[in-house]
Amino acid sequence: MQTAHFYCHLVWGVWCFLQVTAKDYVQLSHDGPVVLGGTITFRADVYRDGKRPKETFRYIWKDNSLMKHNYESKKTSNTTTFWSISYPRESNIPGNYTVELQVKCLSYSFFWVTDTSARIEFEISEGLNGNIAIKQANKTIAGEYISSTNETKLTIDLRKGDYDFITQKATAILTYWFIDCKYYGQTNDFTFIYNFTSPGITYEVGALVIASYDPPTTTTMAPTTTVAPVNVTTVASNTTTANTNGTLVTVVVPITVTSVKPPMKSTTIALPINTSTVEPANISLPYICSNTSLILPDPKKTYGYFYKKMHVRAPVSNISVEGTNWIQPWDMLSLNITCKGSGPFSKCLQFYHGKYNTTGNETCDNVDHLYSCNFSISHYFLQPGVYTILIILNNEVSTQIYPLTINIYKVTTKPQLSVIVVPVSCSVIAVVLIVFGVAYYIQSRVRFTIEVADFNFGQSNPEMEYKTFTERLRDSFNNTVRPGSKRPSVRYYGSMNQ
Repeated sequence: MQTAHFYCHLVWGVWCFLQVTAKDYVQLSHDGPVVLGGTITFRADVYRDGKRPKETFRYIWKDNSLMKHNYESKKTSNTTTFWSISYPRESNIPGNYTVELQVKCLSYSFFWVTDTSARIEFEISEGLNGNIAIKQANKTIAGEYISSTNETKLTIDLRKGDYDFITQKATAILTYWFIDCKYYGQTNDFTFIYNFTSPGITYEVGALVIASYDPPTTTTMAPTTTVAPVNVTTVASNTTTANTNGTLVTVVVPITVTSVKPPMKSTTIALPINTSTVEPANISLPYICSNTSLILPDPKKTYGYFYKKMHVRAPVSNISVEGTNWIQPWDMLSLNITCKGSGPFSKCLQFYHGKYNTTGNETCDNVDHLYSCNFSISHYFLQPGVYTILIILNNEVSTQIYPLTINIYKVTTKPQLSVIVVPVSCSVIAVVLIVFGVAYYIQSRVRFTIEVADFNFGQSNPEMEYKTFTERLRDSFNNTVRPGSKRPSVRYYGSMNQ
């Protein structure tokens, strides 16, 4: 009965194992590469169908380095685990290695089954790992472009594990700085400040970090009874001093001293040397150029070489606008924009109704690229009001945001004086002519009015009996128009029967 019960549990465990392995997976990552002697940390994250499983796990780590490190964690419900391991200089060599993780899951409260596994490669490097970080105006420069108007702060940004190792173990750390293959001095805080003031120039910056583990020693004079000549060859202590132009340096050079005086334990002599003409074999200065070191590495020191190429540009400045920003509706706005600085440039325009207050954080997706900072703006505004055109100019080292106010005004049309005077004058003249015409007409009617008298054709006039009707009518008209007559009249004498 117990055997059957055991086999039932076994079958159930195998079934659970098959179900888990079909769904679970683990992701591995690390913060390497790690310098020889430093510490590297590995991370594992377990997922099931994209979510964190609620199970009990055990993590088993191992690597394939020379020392064959192994580690097994205690049982835990955490789906994220870490493993930090150091690789001492005495027992390891640089190279690429692999770490493997096996994840076990507790099934049925007592049976551990392999849930999932993964492996990842990492590097143990001979030199320090990191890069040169650039800061200007307290801002980190992400790319390789720097401004010619701001002071540049160069910093060796070491990997955290490497930085912790050399700061805790080394007795002396020095950084040697080079610009375009010229030595500019040394610092002991991984930083170097310099002004790159020539726009359009590309500089190559190199930095060599040397961490020494030798205990500090003192130089003393030891009396001796030996008076024979002694040849003493000493190693320089890497003491350097740069002058202002970056070409002459004072270095400690190993020399051979022949003396009949009592011998000394060590001898150091500082001599000024021009690094542009010195032979690599004759100096102990860690002089580097074009990613090549001219010194042999010391196994008791840790080195790190870092390189950065930087392009110097003049920032965008002196934005000027030519053209009028007061126009009427339906008139075309025509402006010309120019600025100073190093190209190429990127330009962006944004239009707003009303006045716009800039925040300095404006961005734009519709960007046009320009080789020179000279472009035009043409636009139609249909409605009167106040508008703002936001001009965003960038050239990798600076961004200028320029709000340009546009006023669209509507003009009230007023008639000209000639339009009023001419019609009124013509109307007055027309009225005067009409009045004079009517008066003249009336006067003419009065002058030429004919008074018709009552004709008594029944009466007979003996004076007119011998004249015919036509003759008598002619005489009457003649009398009417004769001068001196007061009232024109036509008189007819006689009867119609004559």
